[in-house]
Amino acid sequence: MNAELILCIPGPWKDRSEFLRAVVTLEPAGQFMFAGGILADVPSKDHVQVEFTPADPHLAAAFELAGQGRFSPETLAAVAAHHSVVYLVFPIDIEAQRARLIKFSTVLQKLGGSAVKVESAGTAHGWERWFALLKGSQFDLYCAAVVLIGGDGHYYSCGMHHFGLPECAVPTTVDPAAAADLMNRYNFWQIVERPNLQSGQTFSLEPDAPRYRLTLQNDERHNSDHPFFNSHGVWFLDPVRE
Repeated sequence: MNAELILCIPGPWKDRSEFLRAVVTLEPAGQFMFAGGILADVPSKDHVQVEFTPADPHLAAAFELAGQGRFSPETLAAVAAHHSVVYLVFPIDIEAQRARLIKFSTVLQKLGGSAVKVESAGTAHGWERWFALLKGSQFDLYCAAVVLIGGDGHYYSCGMHHFGLPECAVPTTVDPAAAADLMNRYNFWQIVERPNLQSGQTFSLEPDAPRYRLTLQNDERHNSDHPFFNSHGVWFLDPVRE
């Protein structure tokens, strides 16, 4: 069962040795070390798992898709020109990991990383947006790690496992803008309120707003070892026929 928050960061490092040299010479020199698949903050005795891989010719297209139009041509060109990719692996709890995400992401930015993709959700950000979201409100943190997608007759969220909660899904018969608003507000309500929900209950954004019947199902969109897999399941929100 997947339980990892994974960041994908392309960069200019031609090989592991060049990446290592960049890490150990980063000012203040000696604070960070890279060895044995670990990026370590030496003074604080903190470390994160790292996977260093060769360049991926499809990565720029993946970032453009995951960025949903937010990337500048210059950033996409930098991603396309990458020589290697670094994956940082954190525990899945994004709220508890926020400070560590900022710290280790900052290291990769300073080393020349082009941008960041949350591999465990399929959303991507430029550095300025990424750090603004991590340092912002709780809703900003939600936006950092959760994305809305469409397919198979439903709109889905992806990334709520970072908060230890189920995804949600709304039929594509609902207006797209209304569906996005509903899903974001429902997910954020889950994060803030941690309600004790049961299948068969109903939910609405306002007392006089449309009601949706809740049904919790297993996440059957992904295999259990897929980074997107949500072991907490998926809440299906179906319109209640009045």
